[in-house]
Amino acid sequence: MAENLNIHGGAGQVPVPFGDTPQSRRWFLRKAGVITAASIAGPALLPGLLAACSTTSTTKSPSTKVSAAPTSVALLSPQSSGGDPPVLDMIAAMDTVGKKHGARTRYVFVSDPSNYTSTLDLLAESYDIVVTAFPEMGTPIAAAAKAHPKTRFIWIFGTPFNPPIPNVVTVSYKFYEGMYFAGILAAFVTTTNKIGYIGGAAAPELNEDYYAYAAGAHSINPAISVSGAFVGSYTDPNGGQQVADSMYGSGVDVIQTDASATDLGVLKAAEADKLYMSYDSDPTAYKQAPSLILGSAILEFGVSLTLELESAFAPTWSAGGTAVAQGLADKVTGYAPSPVFATSAPAAVGAKFKAGLSKMQAAQAAVAAGTLTIPVNTSAIP
Repeated sequence: MAENLNIHGGAGQVPVPFGDTPQSRRWFLRKAGVITAASIAGPALLPGLLAACSTTSTTKSPSTKVSAAPTSVALLSPQSSGGDPPVLDMIAAMDTVGKKHGARTRYVFVSDPSNYTSTLDLLAESYDIVVTAFPEMGTPIAAAAKAHPKTRFIWIFGTPFNPPIPNVVTVSYKFYEGMYFAGILAAFVTTTNKIGYIGGAAAPELNEDYYAYAAGAHSINPAISVSGAFVGSYTDPNGGQQVADSMYGSGVDVIQTDASATDLGVLKAAEADKLYMSYDSDPTAYKQAPSLILGSAILEFGVSLTLELESAFAPTWSAGGTAVAQGLADKVTGYAPSPVFATSAPAAVGAKFKAGLSKMQAAQAAVAAGTLTIPVNTSAIP
């Protein structure tokens, strides 16, 4: 079972207590057995606290590590497990694979970017495998990996290094596949021929998602207009609500999110305007608003991390220095339609949703068979 450590920012910052999210999230974490060890005001206390929380008192330096099967793994996330299903999935995957291999595990949440590299360095001194996630971790993981060449690093939702770093595997996703399928459904449900996309922050991967979403919609109706916007954060529900309110006000009646915790603000806007949306990376999101949420473009972070950890726990690690792209074929990406939207939404909308499901399922089969290629475009969105 992974122990949990929350590391917050600089001097004078009030630590955010673990579990400052809706009750359902706190309940899940208690059931999962995730324990809050501490909240820290700065990097000076990190070494002692990491040692104190460890399941063993032994600290290994990089120079003493040998080429053998790893016995420990740590996950550092810049996004809190309390408000983000992908992080919860990764913690569960780490614990499951760690238990299988008899390894000790550790989860660390770091909210302050200035602590990313120093925390990765500390983890690399005590853990054989260090995992981190999300695009903002590129510079920190590059620095830590170069400083600790015998530690095996996994960067989930990362981009390839050029040149490659021998002890880092970067994992990117064909998440655009699920976005293409979401666009097909949106094209059937819209009554205004205006749909929207809201991402967390501008990045090539999210540009890909926007264009795939638009391509899916245009495969059904080329006349549909597709608005796109970035909030600038993955943890800003208020910003997400403002952008969504503006989109809905312009005539958009279906929005696809791609913004993690910011999605909650889009949901508030959808509820206020009684209009529709699709989530990202949370196939259970439909339960929050059964008559408004079509489903979710999915990225199975837990499945993804399981695949990479199984590779990393081998005595000889062949993935180091490589870039992995996972997708539908790996059962990592896709689209999970709501099982209740058709009967919860107005009858006319539900009927169109059912028709869209047939088209979407045919497209999924074609992608899986290799007879349909989804266009990839990383250009800035209009």
